[in-house]
Amino acid sequence: GGYNSRIDYDAIPFPMPKLAVASDEDKSLETIAKNGKTYKLATFAGGCFWGLELAFQRVPGVDYTGVGYTQGPEASPNYDAVCSGGTGHT
Repeated sequence: GGYNSRIDYDAIPFPMPKLAVASDEDKSLETIAKNGKTYKLATFAGGCFWGLELAFQRVPGVDYTGVGYTQGPEASPNYDAVCSGGTGHT
């Protein structure tokens, strides 16, 4: 627990595992299909991503939200590592 814990992306429901695989392969997905429905994807950046996530969860038509760090090479950074500036994440 705490700030040193890592996010288990495989434990987060669809579409996180597909997005994580695409990210690991340096690919950017614009859509993901599941159960006959096509989901359009968007990425937003914000200072406090938990508050930003809540705001998007309240938008009609948004089916899924997920939060995390961007642009760094480490696959599963934790809060302390990102805040230290050593991971390259923003």
